[in-house]
Amino acid sequence: MIELLELPAYRHMLLNHIPVIGLFMALVVLLAGLVVRQNALLFTGLTLVALTSGCSYLVILYGDAAYPAIYDQLDGHGRDWLDYHGELAEAWAPLLYANAVLAVLAIILCAVRPRTLRLASLLVVLVTVASLVGTSLIARSGGKIQHPEFRLTDPPNPIKTTR
Repeated sequence: MIELLELPAYRHMLLNHIPVIGLFMALVVLLAGLVVRQNALLFTGLTLVALTSGCSYLVILYGDAAYPAIYDQLDGHGRDWLDYHGELAEAWAPLLYANAVLAVLAIILCAVRPRTLRLASLLVVLVTVASLVGTSLIARSGGKIQHPEFRLTDPPNPIKTTR
């Protein structure tokens, strides 16, 4: 088991669900906090957004490190999907990082000015929804890399890159 943890691809697979599932759960907590007007839920939701969006850094880091070894094991279509998956992760990463930073800033601002909590939480909700769109697209393409049964189409505009 310890040997597996040394492999970037394994670490990527362990963590890659956090930005999708965790961010969705964080969104549910934030929305519940807004609906029931409960500050504790809002702070919890903001913290979850910061952690789950911030985790995307590690997911991308390990994915990049795993790229060469995985690429060599794939067929042509799998390679195209891997390239597309990497492109999507690279394109959406800034929004995920901004979401984490925004959530941390909202926590700090609300600690200083509690009256801004609902507005700051609403702003984080909007960015989190956009981040969830990105993580869903990234995850969808990632699932098609080694699963030909999920590949109903070719990836849009596959670009051959060397990482």
